[in-house]
Amino acid sequence: MSTYIIENAHWVKDTKLTHTSLLVKDGRISAIRNSFQYYKYMKMDVSHFLMTPGHVMCDIMVPQGNDFISVKNYYLDEFIKRGCTTILTAFSIQYEYEFLTQLNERKTSLLNSPLDYTIGLKTSANLITPNIIRACKRHKVPLIWIELDEASGFRDIPWGWIKGLLYDYPITFVPFFTTNIDNKTKMKHLKIWQNSMKNEGIPHIPVEIPEKEPLNVSILKKIGIYPLRGNFLVGGEICYNLYMKPEGESSTEPLSFQYDHHVLKCTMNKGKYHYVNNRGHFYPGAGEELIIQTPGYFT
Repeated sequence: MSTYIIENAHWVKDTKLTHTSLLVKDGRISAIRNSFQYYKYMKMDVSHFLMTPGHVMCDIMVPQGNDFISVKNYYLDEFIKRGCTTILTAFSIQYEYEFLTQLNERKTSLLNSPLDYTIGLKTSANLITPNIIRACKRHKVPLIWIELDEASGFRDIPWGWIKGLLYDYPITFVPFFTTNIDNKTKMKHLKIWQNSMKNEGIPHIPVEIPEKEPLNVSILKKIGIYPLRGNFLVGGEICYNLYMKPEGESSTEPLSFQYDHHVLKCTMNKGKYHYVNNRGHFYPGAGEELIIQTPGYFT
């Protein structure tokens, strides 16, 4: 593969804007500097765009069906046309003995995914047991969603034991609600969640993870997805979005960047255009599981 320079990039990172240039060799970022003025490689000027790393989005219920056309359209409409290159999803269990079967079933369902993915566990509070935590550690499951419609089961979790098991693989816990719970009860249960997790010293996210929208860096750090994704990293694969910069918009900080209000023009991921010329491209099986070796290492 060729060597080239992406120059004059306005890189959006959360609400910060960085002016930088990237040297790309064989599909990976070789160096990041203010400029590569004296280099003779081909240069791609992106000064008219806002540049972001490929987005990471959460979707607990990524479809598992056999209808290829509907699955393809789902990925195109919900992810690819919105600049997503990595998905955070989950498998569910109702009994401890289902863990490995359901995890493998979820992995099998993602073999044709065009995007990379990380898999967490979604379950009820009564299944947060030492055995489940050990299974998550063994199989590198970095995230557990706990259903919080009922707060009583949550209070019975043996957090002292759980915390002791997290010392070498600090799994992040996240609250999850069904659509049946009213907002007042949800707020009450979230307050219990936040106070309990803080007092117990358990790695957690204080509120629900938003679905089908780009996740911010603080969430990615908690889970351990950052800096592997959501970042431009020397040595990492080149993966980026280019958005049109609205006319008259200042390129100085602070930046009010809202993905839904900017027009996506291009998504490059692993050397392929996933979105370009107002068209998404579906590459079945191009995605790989992103294994989180140490959750929350950069928090």
